[in-house]
Amino acid sequence: MPVSVSATELGNYAGRYPCLRCAWVRMHVKNLPYQSFPAIFSSIDSYTKNVVSSHFQENRNLPNWLHELGEIKDSIKPPGWRKFFREDLPTGVTVRGEADAIFQLEGGSFLILDYKTSRYNPKRTRALQIYEIQLNAYAWIAESLGYSPVSRLYLAFMEPESGGNYVRSSDSVNSKGFTLGFKARLVPVRRRPETLIPPILEKVIKVAHMETPPPRTRCRDCNNL
Repeated sequence: MPVSVSATELGNYAGRYPCLRCAWVRMHVKNLPYQSFPAIFSSIDSYTKNVVSSHFQENRNLPNWLHELGEIKDSIKPPGWRKFFREDLPTGVTVRGEADAIFQLEGGSFLILDYKTSRYNPKRTRALQIYEIQLNAYAWIAESLGYSPVSRLYLAFMEPESGGNYVRSSDSVNSKGFTLGFKARLVPVRRRPETLIPPILEKVIKVAHMETPPPRTRCRDCNNL
């Protein structure tokens, strides 16, 4: 049976002690109760992408809060997940995803950006590791589709401006309700898909071939059941 996995799911195989039992459940059990995603985050994510895309179309440059990315030659509309995929020949695993933004730099290489609606916290090492794998998986896929080379990867944390100063500002209220502002914080991600992705795909195919879930380890989720 063909094995397909999302770029986001690959992050769950990271770390010294990934829970392969949880990975097996996510792979083999459909409609898990905790798979729902709040619609408001999808709306914010879609709005952010549309704002940046519209700004580039009208001005041929990025908003000021993205100038750290460098000189942008073109903004590429990211392919949907049905077209943005790559099959790993050694394992037969297909990785799919949908990048938030792909830009071509003036030198000809490509930059992939992923938006996160949350505050940046460098102490959240687990989450940052998952994001690193996700972005490197996008680069791994993109280069197989002709967006090559992918020279830079970035996270853009869209941090809500919910502090007292913004709340008291006249900009926070309008005739129809209230406005919630966001501040962008850019975080570069190390590019290393050639060394990062293949070992993870070996774990994925190992889990796919298990007829029953592996035993519990030190996973907190498993121990809470």
